[in-house]
Amino acid sequence: MKAMDKAFTRVDETFEAIRDSLNQQAINNIARKLAQDLRRAQQARIRSQKAPDGTEWTPRRRRVTRIQERIRFIWNNEARTLKNWHHDTGKYGRTITGWDEDKNNIRTFYRDDIDRFLEIRTRRINQDSTKRVPMFVKLRTARYGRS
Repeated sequence: MKAMDKAFTRVDETFEAIRDSLNQQAINNIARKLAQDLRRAQQARIRSQKAPDGTEWTPRRRRVTRIQERIRFIWNNEARTLKNWHHDTGKYGRTITGWDEDKNNIRTFYRDDIDRFLEIRTRRINQDSTKRVPMFVKLRTARYGRS
């Protein structure tokens, strides 16, 4: 271990001698070039989806989106249609929440306020995202790669 320390001491002394012989502008240029090369190497490594030790990253899990079909009911003498709906419990009782196609918004209805159910489709549709999205795409950009 002492031989290693002596070798590092000699390397440090050599670099200090080189640094002392340079002016501040040359030191800044070397530091800038070193940082740019390091950023490019990191970006290339992230783009290839590899860890610093060279092992492959585990791929992202497959995303499955579940969409509940439709439910139609009479509420305040109006026919309402919700899509991608689910049951819940609100402050004043049981609710049904979903995308109201008439109002183009997410709405919540209390079950007690619903007069009558017209149609209930409980079949769930599993949508599989087939697009393989790499991890840490934004991290490769200049905004996050600055030193």
